[in-house]
Amino acid sequence: MHITRTRARRLAAAAVTVVLAATGGTLTTLPAAAAPVAPVATQDQQASAVPFPRDADVVGAGPSGFLSKTRSGAPEFRWTRYADGTSTVLPGPSAAGGGGDLVVTGDRAMLTVSSVLKVHDTAKPGTPPVTVDLDALGDYSYTGLAGDTLLLGRYEDGYEVQYAATLDAEVLAGGTPKPRKLVGGPQISCMGAEEGWTGGGAALYDCEIGVGRSVTAAKILVDLATGEDAWFACSADELPWWGAVSATHAAWRESRPGGSGIVAVRRGASAEERWIPDAAAWSDPLYLVGGWLASGQKVSIEEDTYVPGGHNPRKRPLTLRSLDTGETFEALTAYSSAVAGPGGSLLVRGGTPEHGEGLYRISPGADGGRPLVEQVASTGQSTVVALTGSSVPKELTGAQAARGVDLGWDLSRADSHVWLTVTHLPSRTTTSSGWGVPAGTVAGTPRRFAWHWDGKDLDPANPDAPARNGTYEWEISARPDDGIGPDLVTTGRFTVTRAPAAHDYDDDGTADLLARDPQGVLWRYGTRPTAPGGPLTGTSASRVGGGWQAYDRLVSVGNVAGGSAPDSVARDRSGVLWLYQGTGRRDAPLAARTQIGGGWQAYDRITGGGDVTGDRRPDVLATDKTGVLWLYAGTGNAKAPFSTRKRIGGGWQAYNEITSAGNLGGAGAGDLLARDRSGVLWLYLGKGDGTFAARKQVGGGWGAFKGLTAVGDADGDGRADLVAWNGDETFYAGTGDRSAPFKRGVRTNLTQDAAYDSAF
Repeated sequence: MHITRTRARRLAAAAVTVVLAATGGTLTTLPAAAAPVAPVATQDQQASAVPFPRDADVVGAGPSGFLSKTRSGAPEFRWTRYADGTSTVLPGPSAAGGGGDLVVTGDRAMLTVSSVLKVHDTAKPGTPPVTVDLDALGDYSYTGLAGDTLLLGRYEDGYEVQYAATLDAEVLAGGTPKPRKLVGGPQISCMGAEEGWTGGGAALYDCEIGVGRSVTAAKILVDLATGEDAWFACSADELPWWGAVSATHAAWRESRPGGSGIVAVRRGASAEERWIPDAAAWSDPLYLVGGWLASGQKVSIEEDTYVPGGHNPRKRPLTLRSLDTGETFEALTAYSSAVAGPGGSLLVRGGTPEHGEGLYRISPGADGGRPLVEQVASTGQSTVVALTGSSVPKELTGAQAARGVDLGWDLSRADSHVWLTVTHLPSRTTTSSGWGVPAGTVAGTPRRFAWHWDGKDLDPANPDAPARNGTYEWEISARPDDGIGPDLVTTGRFTVTRAPAAHDYDDDGTADLLARDPQGVLWRYGTRPTAPGGPLTGTSASRVGGGWQAYDRLVSVGNVAGGSAPDSVARDRSGVLWLYQGTGRRDAPLAARTQIGGGWQAYDRITGGGDVTGDRRPDVLATDKTGVLWLYAGTGNAKAPFSTRKRIGGGWQAYNEITSAGNLGGAGAGDLLARDRSGVLWLYLGKGDGTFAARKQVGGGWGAFKGLTAVGDADGDGRADLVAWNGDETFYAGTGDRSAPFKRGVRTNLTQDAAYDSAF
């Protein structure tokens, strides 16, 4: 049934009549309680020595000690004494304290469904607990504990009614508790007052008041000693959530048409409400320390799915705000649990960077001033996660990266969730890996996190390609398991460095093949050896760009412009030669074109990439239509990449293909391959002075190929190789032997069966 609730500063007269009839008395304003009792004195030397169990939260606190509950496995409830740090485990699956030295344990996993309670007087170690049989008492259920007052509830004629029973000396000696009615009855149904809704001698209840469909959600504040009450209507689609009580104030979360917020009420004659806008979640608790409101996001211990940058709730600190002046201050970096303590204090399991993790007492300040924050027990853990060391090399060679490398980081806290991100900065490709907290981890101890990098590219589209050269940045993000303390975020860098490689357009140390399809689109095809020295296979294809049908010659000429990546030249149909400088980028391997010059229509063959002159710069060779071979020595200057041409010799009209092949013969200079019109392939060994030795026949049958592309050392054995193509590809691995410069050809599929009319 949908219930419509309305807001009012006081309920309507009809509703008031209902309340008076139900309570059998007069509606009163609950007076403010007496001045808070002075907080329990803390002995600094003793406090610093008191241990707080790791992996535990606080669930009760009194003048003599505190009650903790472990977070994992079967819960263990332990009472620890401030005086000497000794502790006692309380038997039972559930337990709670209530601001005093009395602790209640239950016979079931939740106190609210337990039938038999045991009351322990922790101020008197060794004293047997007192048993309270709730069923025998009158079918009651546990709803809370406030000092020496046991809060109970039961259903009467369909309404939830709240009771209180004083745990006096007679009861603690084995007597029967005597419940007295607090609130509830016909047309008034009130839920229990757990989770810190008690304090200052009062309890704050969630109630529904009314008849039939005319029901109002309300908060009812009840003095536990006198039974006097004050109540306030609420405008919420659901019952108002988290509330708190102190000696001077009451507060709770509520939803209004304009948004969520907190209602704060000063206890006393006026009982005026104050609205504090607050967009925090309903699940974020509230606490009161005198006239100071304590709030923050309660830390979840379920952090196994933590991903930096993801939708992870940020851990807000525990912040205190004065309800009188609006002053705020951060009491703790973060917290995981809190309970009301004696004298209007708040006991919080949390931490600060200065004092580490443990149990902190927040006590009312003098004359309503800023509350006092002090650590009363310690887990011995640092709140701050720190990087204490790492084993990450500053520089990796290509060979080292190819073998793979183990990277490691040392953190001060093993009980941290860690996320590693490694980014190749030039390409912004990235990979990530995460670690949770293994079972049995000893909180607060150091731990090494190791990551094995297989030396492969970080681009998920090219998982088998080698890592590209350049700078890599690693970032470690670590968060303590319980969320207390700031995240650690630290970074570092290393580089992968290889010598420039022929035909390596994407800077990963392996050869690439550029091919133009019939529509004029240029593509880059990555290659890699199936094994060191083995045949090639294709790895990836990426689109370079369109419009390349404007050219009738496309040649890879090596690094003629002075950069680190190979360059290409293209001749348009009017004879103008254009330079495309290599960028080393996989997504855009060629920069915008610049004009070299005109008149190149005189040449029918153009090739480049080998160092013919011996100056460690690649050169370009071209044959004109009269059969003369010309040398254009590379300069390394992008504005003028070639020196004035030099004539080498004539008679080259006998050849229909020439390919500058790099160092095929092992002499160190750039060599030249030439195929005659009968399909015989000839090798011209470079002398290193811009000339060649007499030709030597390599073999016949090469006329079946449309083109020959020298790709440098493509199979990783240190020798120059050749790809012959004619719609598909055949790989010829170099031998380094001038008498037989190539191994037997192996069919391969570098271009992944794509159609093309030019490959270089």
